[in-house]
Amino acid sequence: MEHDEHDSDDDVPPGLDSDGDASRFKKKRSKVWEEYTPVYINGVIQSAECRYCRTLMSCKGAEGRSNGTSHLWRHHKNCRAKGGVDPSELQDTDFPYVGVNDIDPVNMVLPESLDDINLVNISENSRYKSKVWMDFTPVYVEGRIQGADCVHCHKRFSAEGRSHLNRHTQSCSARVGTSANHQDSWFFASSVQSRVKDELSPALTNGKVQIAEYASRLLKGNSSGHRNHQNQHILALPADSMTPTEPSNLSAHTRKLDQEASYQDLTRMIVMHGYPLSIVEHEEMKRFAKGLNPMFNMASSLDMEEYSTLLFQKEKSDLKEKIALSSQRVSLSASVWFSHGAEPTIKYLCLTAHFIDADWKLQRRIIKFGVFWSAPSNLERIIHYKEACVLECEIGACNVIWEAIRDWNLDRKLFCLASVSEIRNDESISKLKDMLMQRNSLPIRGQLYNIACVDDVLNSVILQGQQMIYLVGDLLERFIQACVSSSLTRQKLLEVVTHVGLKCPHEDSKWWHKIYFRLEVLLHYKKSFPSEELVSLDEMKIVEPICKILRVFYRVIEVISGSVCLTANMYFHEVWKVRTILQEEASTEHTDVASMVREMQEAFNEYWQNSYLWLSVPVVLDPRFKITFIEFRLKRAFGADAAKYVNDVTEITRELFHEYCTSMDQSNIQTSNCQAHDVEMYGFDSDSLEDWDQHLTAQTRSQLLSELDNYLEDGLVPRKDDFDILNWWMSHSSKYPTLSIMAQDVLAMPCSAVHCDAAFSSRGPVIHKQWSTLNIKTIEALVCTRDWIR
Repeated sequence: MEHDEHDSDDDVPPGLDSDGDASRFKKKRSKVWEEYTPVYINGVIQSAECRYCRTLMSCKGAEGRSNGTSHLWRHHKNCRAKGGVDPSELQDTDFPYVGVNDIDPVNMVLPESLDDINLVNISENSRYKSKVWMDFTPVYVEGRIQGADCVHCHKRFSAEGRSHLNRHTQSCSARVGTSANHQDSWFFASSVQSRVKDELSPALTNGKVQIAEYASRLLKGNSSGHRNHQNQHILALPADSMTPTEPSNLSAHTRKLDQEASYQDLTRMIVMHGYPLSIVEHEEMKRFAKGLNPMFNMASSLDMEEYSTLLFQKEKSDLKEKIALSSQRVSLSASVWFSHGAEPTIKYLCLTAHFIDADWKLQRRIIKFGVFWSAPSNLERIIHYKEACVLECEIGACNVIWEAIRDWNLDRKLFCLASVSEIRNDESISKLKDMLMQRNSLPIRGQLYNIACVDDVLNSVILQGQQMIYLVGDLLERFIQACVSSSLTRQKLLEVVTHVGLKCPHEDSKWWHKIYFRLEVLLHYKKSFPSEELVSLDEMKIVEPICKILRVFYRVIEVISGSVCLTANMYFHEVWKVRTILQEEASTEHTDVASMVREMQEAFNEYWQNSYLWLSVPVVLDPRFKITFIEFRLKRAFGADAAKYVNDVTEITRELFHEYCTSMDQSNIQTSNCQAHDVEMYGFDSDSLEDWDQHLTAQTRSQLLSELDNYLEDGLVPRKDDFDILNWWMSHSSKYPTLSIMAQDVLAMPCSAVHCDAAFSSRGPVIHKQWSTLNIKTIEALVCTRDWIR
């Protein structure tokens, strides 16, 4: 049956004439009323009863206005009872509109809206057996009792347990004087909920009742007892009548719960903050989640492990695509992480990728986390560490790094590898270099393959002066004991500490970091309270130079391993600061200090000889310095032999540039061959223009080779504090197309493999205690994902 084209919101139902109460309606009546029986309250039509299935359909919308007849047409079109189906079989049919009337009056004050009742799909009443329910109205959500409303004061309580309900009935002030009506109240609570459930069942959609309002307030007014309920009416509106911009009055418990989204958010929280996966199984966590939403089903630790793996795979896929789409090379840094515990029985290798993306932003991302070393398996390790099952062939620096190179397709995109001494000195690293060299995977004959991390080197340099620095530590112990001996000096000491401006070391900080911090406190104390004679003048001659040296080492490590990634052109300047302070303090008057500094110089010079090349090339690509600055610095470092070192830097820069030019030539040759092949396919002589292609190739090569010379001969860019070298190369990429590509790779080289906190830790990076007993694949997923989403 089609809609009557003359239907209106005020169509007159059959049975009303113009002389009666229907005078307020228009004379026109819809044909749909031939299929419905109107239901009147106080002479006003409120509902329409289907002649086939006896379902009541609402005829009133907001503010008592008619809601039209289109919903009646829809119901009539879908009514299964028209075909002879028994109406009882339509119990679960989902119809969008329902009207309810003729509820028996009882002695009970209901909440002010159906939202407060929150009746949804009631399917059980087994929990009514306890006597406590004589004072409470059960609240159902998805067919389960989730709450309890006091029939006296109408407060809502959790349905978990009944002891708190008993306590409330004993203290409820509204319960006084209601014992006479108690039986009526209980009967009402049960009968009304059962009836409302039956009568609202057609309006259920996905287990939710789309309730808008009462058409009239139920049983308000007289407190003497039973009320006349003849005209009471409950109106249920369709879900689509509530626009997205309108705030829903439904209780939070009736809203659709997206379990999948909740699990994903929970996974991110656990990964981000390093919580144990078993936190979801803690009773407190379950109770907290149920309090927020009783319908939420808490996941298990195995579920969280699965979700963390899925999140890892998604983030990894996005990052792999980003690296694959980039034409730039990738530099790697490798560090050693330790498992939690006093005696680590396993060590991990953490591999980080460094690259400059298409937007000229420096990126640093962990791409691999594997087993570097594992102690012999024993019963305890089998129980506590699932990594004990890792095969021997799957551990070690070479295996972990090569697996990452294959997995991330980096065999043709490697630029350099920086690593800590424990990895750099591993025998397998040299084997890996030989294998990569055979594949032509490394630039300039692998001279940038195994770079020493600067922070790791500086720590080894400090160890050369360990004996002398420990003597200063003994002096500091006496100073601190003297300060804390009285309340006055102790207060002075605390005031000085607040003005030092340094972060106090942690318990697990490196030994020299703690001594340096105390030296700064001592110097500030002497400056603030010069009259205090806690340290002699001779002792101060030892304290001051050692504090100067450690201050430079501390600040250099803090800069190069900080949270803000530095471009490689900055490393030379930081390392030069270390060289300068050692040179200055080698001439100190105190012979013991001078001897200590000379030992540290020997260790530093060995590093300088092996690293000045890779430290200098990025500076050449800094338009503020170029090769002129390198000449200036190396003359001071090597004196008469400086020319040889400057020449080495120039040659290595040109050789690297020529390799980039060659790759450009190969790209052009491949393009030319493709064009020649197309010509041959169409029947033309493929060799007729070969000499022209050779001429263009030679001309292009000449232009490329002159690009570096033009850059070096151009004037220096003025030094400014806000100079952004990546932005400069991006804006000059059209002028120096090949050199800009080379700069993009060179400037991404790392000089540190760990973050600042780990660089100053006595243990180095430590895996979270809550994660250390997990399977290695799960640990990798958690560590990498945490790095990616931070």
